[in-house]
Amino acid sequence: MSFGALAALVTVLVALVMGIGFARQHASRHRPYQLWWAIAFISTALAAAMQFLGFLGHAFTPLDYRLYILFSAAVPGVMGAGSMFLLWARWAWYYTAIVLVFIVLTAVGAFSASLNPAALSDVMTASQAVTHVTTSVFIVLGYAVLGSIGAAALVLGAIWSWWRTRYIYNLGIALGGVVFSLADTLAAYGVVAIFFLAQILGIVLLYWAVERSRVPDARRQGANASAAGS
Repeated sequence: MSFGALAALVTVLVALVMGIGFARQHASRHRPYQLWWAIAFISTALAAAMQFLGFLGHAFTPLDYRLYILFSAAVPGVMGAGSMFLLWARWAWYYTAIVLVFIVLTAVGAFSASLNPAALSDVMTASQAVTHVTTSVFIVLGYAVLGSIGAAALVLGAIWSWWRTRYIYNLGIALGGVVFSLADTLAAYGVVAIFFLAQILGIVLLYWAVERSRVPDARRQGANASAAGS
């Protein structure tokens, strides 16, 4: 097994474990943000799984690459949905509707566009330079819009929420979003180790921050209980 395959496999396992953790929380507590964070982390795991298969086979297969496009494009938008439901619930469904529309458009592009088979042999380059492998307008729009609004919800939305509340977990979400986004930049230089390390570190930071967000709720519940008792 190559280093790239091993790094991708670790990313799959870390993201999958955390995604399942949020899915279990949602099953017991039914909080929308937990559902969307579960989907985001499981999508991250699936995108990394396609890369893992690409490294094992020394190239993406056309089907694996089409699935990679869909999952990797969806991740920032769905992470943004998790952040919106956590921090800005009033606007979350409007944001999520836009995300779902562009995920569908990306899926249409991913499964209808022609691919450049020669470009699939370099897994890292194909992962980052999607427009060199396919020129679908739907895919270009999907990556551009989902990446932009996802980053805005994750980073700018979290920073603004921190400014209003001073809850430290907001900064954790912002930092996790920045670190996770850096992975795409590192992929452009073919830095396999740091690419996956940035992804894993970003996932861990985001998971910690979202888990930490439950602390203020617990404090408020404790304060309400004390007030009721007095």
